[in-house]
Amino acid sequence: MSYAHEMYYEDDEVCPDYNVAISRSNTATTTSSGGSGSSGSTNSHWSPPRPLPPLRSYPSPTLSPASPSSCYTQSTLPLRLRTERYVYTYSMVAAGVPLNLLISVEPSHGKPTPGTYTFRLSLKVCDVERPIGEPVVLRLAVDPRTLDFTVFLFPGKNNVVPAGTLFSLRVWLRSNEVDHRVFGEDEVWVGKDLDLSAIEGAVLARLQSIEPDAQVYDTTVGGANVRFVIRWQHLGERRYKLGLEYEAGGVGATLMDDLQLTVSDPRKLLFVIYTTAVRSVPAGASHRLRLWLKTSAVASDADDTHAYFQRLWKSDSFKIGSRLDFEELGPKLVLGVSGGAPVTVVREPETTQVVVGYQRESKMRLGM
Repeated sequence: MSYAHEMYYEDDEVCPDYNVAISRSNTATTTSSGGSGSSGSTNSHWSPPRPLPPLRSYPSPTLSPASPSSCYTQSTLPLRLRTERYVYTYSMVAAGVPLNLLISVEPSHGKPTPGTYTFRLSLKVCDVERPIGEPVVLRLAVDPRTLDFTVFLFPGKNNVVPAGTLFSLRVWLRSNEVDHRVFGEDEVWVGKDLDLSAIEGAVLARLQSIEPDAQVYDTTVGGANVRFVIRWQHLGERRYKLGLEYEAGGVGATLMDDLQLTVSDPRKLLFVIYTTAVRSVPAGASHRLRLWLKTSAVASDADDTHAYFQRLWKSDSFKIGSRLDFEELGPKLVLGVSGGAPVTVVREPETTQVVVGYQRESKMRLGM
């Protein structure tokens, strides 16, 4: 089995025809200050065109004490200091994995008035939520609490590993019969009950220990014993920032340090780290590195427990190996010759001379 490059090639896009049979998911809007509201139409058909509303302030929604979003209520702040954001949720199933796509709409001024808004997209599988793509800034002259989005996935290339796990994601916003593409991601990897160990040539890392702020995995890459460490930093509430480090033979580095997750306890997460060798000279010097997250859940219509996978990060150029034979590069190879032990260069700390002259002049004026 040959390894396929995990890339997606896309033809020129056109705005999708919203009047065809596109199954729209259930949609809900949550106000970060505690209010909730409808997202507008609940199917793919839209109401007749209506003129753009004038620029005006929109009244804030009435907060209900029984609102399920009361955890977002900033009841201790004065009304003028409270800020709001509006979260739209879309549900779908891809490759057997139940997904929730959350679109956060946050006004730069904290209130639902015409102006600049930041759109953020995140993917939630079971209890784990992570950002998708970069934030997008748009100017809105319409009510941000009644926006109409169309969210959909379509399969990527077929010759990827694992098969059937690659999807492209699109988010479009329709306002007064005009469609705007807000998000487009071509590498969304998800799958159910995957056997990643069955991938040809894959070497899976073994979980060795769980520490208060890290998980430690050991493996062999190119004949070298390698330790991977997934380390996290608590950002507040349920938000964490994760990084991936490696160490081998007394040398290490940080491979990634900007993965954000929203989760109850990262110590309970199960990661899957594996490498596959890439043809290289010398042999065993280059590898693909993959980081997946595995979450388990009981199916709603049965007692079976399923494992849901999503790929978090990748590298196609992890360079490491044990006792590599660099003479394989050929007879034109020119090797350097060691000059012996290193020369120690000592750098003295720089000193500042800013008051010497002033002190001398002061002494002269005082007759000292």
